[in-house]
Amino acid sequence: MKWDHPPLWPVALPPIGGFLVAVLEVILELPVLLGWTLLMPIVIVASCSVLLLLLPRRYGSRPECLIGYLFMVAIAVVPQLVFPIWFVIVILFWMSQSLYVWKRNYPNFRLGMWLGAGSMSGLYLGSLAVFNLMS
Repeated sequence: MKWDHPPLWPVALPPIGGFLVAVLEVILELPVLLGWTLLMPIVIVASCSVLLLLLPRRYGSRPECLIGYLFMVAIAVVPQLVFPIWFVIVILFWMSQSLYVWKRNYPNFRLGMWLGAGSMSGLYLGSLAVFNLMS
């Protein structure tokens, strides 16, 4: 998908959604209710990938975009288990992608990766904000 000018929704909506998941998770105390503490926000962000199936047809293959989104969520989570500062790399990747993905014609898998990186960046930043505000 290639745009004529920088689009706002792929840059703004995924990180705002991830940030809201992190904040609402603490406010609503969802992990306490369900017994999940660390996985709950990641499961919510991953389940938001279903919304990619509602993309207009002009964006191309929606399942391919969904697979790219889920792939990026996995790439953002699994190395975090070993490398504690992996979230910084994910945020920097998302920021760098936001600068030039819209200029070229990339496959939908790459668009899904960009959206997934944005969601996970928002989740990480929201978790940091909640941690600092609650302590």
